[in-house]
Amino acid sequence: MTALTHSWFKNVDLKRLAEQAGTPVFVYSEAQFRKNLGRVREAAEAAGLGERVELYIPFFPNSNPHVLEPLKDVDGVGILVQLPSEYRILREFGFEKFIVSPGHVSDQEIAFWDETGHPTFLASLDEVAYSLRTNAPTISVRIDSLDSGKPGIKYGELGQLAALLKEYDRDLEGLEVYCGSGNSLEDMVGIVEQVFSIYLEHFPTARSINFAGGHGFDYDAWSEAEKHFDWHQYFQRIQQAATRMEIPEDVTFLFEPARDVLADTGALLLDIERSVITTPVSSILVTNGCRMLMPSAQLRDRNHHVAFLDSAMEEVTSAVTTSAAVRGRTILRNDYILPGDVQVPEGIAAGCHLVILDVGAYCATQHMEFLNVPPAAEVLIAADGTMNLVTSPGNELDKWRHLLTEKTPLKQ
Repeated sequence: MTALTHSWFKNVDLKRLAEQAGTPVFVYSEAQFRKNLGRVREAAEAAGLGERVELYIPFFPNSNPHVLEPLKDVDGVGILVQLPSEYRILREFGFEKFIVSPGHVSDQEIAFWDETGHPTFLASLDEVAYSLRTNAPTISVRIDSLDSGKPGIKYGELGQLAALLKEYDRDLEGLEVYCGSGNSLEDMVGIVEQVFSIYLEHFPTARSINFAGGHGFDYDAWSEAEKHFDWHQYFQRIQQAATRMEIPEDVTFLFEPARDVLADTGALLLDIERSVITTPVSSILVTNGCRMLMPSAQLRDRNHHVAFLDSAMEEVTSAVTTSAAVRGRTILRNDYILPGDVQVPEGIAAGCHLVILDVGAYCATQHMEFLNVPPAAEVLIAADGTMNLVTSPGNELDKWRHLLTEKTPLKQ
């Protein structure tokens, strides 16, 4: 078994791709994305939840409308957005099905979302109060049951929220519960019962329950079956809990999978600049990449699997290897793309290539501005006390790479 044995990447014409697109280059598979979406939908159907389950893929983990285009024609699937600029660009690309989970926002932004008519999960009692005063078409909330620093109405505020709704004679449309990310299957099942308990105790007339994200993806595993979250067992357990706890059958269940449906849809192809450099301090493999292409690897201590290709784009394997750190191209001391060493096969040198797998989520997006927040303005206060704007605020398109309006095919 080689690193590419289980990957769609082995079937790509990499030589033509690299010649025309250059490197570094992120490469995405529509087929793999559709396969991952289908896996989740099939699991819902098998558990008898097909009509009750809706998926909303968060935009910020891979904010490229071209990559997410399959969402437009898959039943029961939409996009989660957090910013008006995300919504506007997605509308330009023809997307129509949304939910909104914006964190803490101004009254003006709440009014913007109310006008769209899409469910918006508000994160504080103040925001809910504004929506009630302005007679918003629907009221949905985000609940932080962990009492963390994340936006969300805290568990201890649920009684106040229920009283506020009663004061205005309004019901919740939906509730979203934040319960952390990267949980095990058993943790996720426990969260389901916690969410159902919140629903039954405080908001039994809500029409939808959003279980949000947190569905893990195992970057250390090799095969697809091992990497992906066990949706079959998860949905079966949800169905059992819903029946046991008597959740009305017309309540819709929402989910926000990100890594599980996006991670293995992408790979990063880099050039190797020279043979392994060995010094008294360390051994390094020099590439034309950069840590900032995918900072989540370092921030999360995430060792993505890698593959080595020769100049003809054929995978290279060898029993003789050298342990080396993968170096980026800048002079920054910490410009290492992956957190640990990789095993470099004998013979790898300039003209060869490195493939980093499972980069479809939280990689290319982070290279620009993490979570799609535009660049901030900068002000310099001079010695005489005058204030000078030295960097203007980024406009809302700064974060969308140099996105082409239309896809441009490579030459044959």
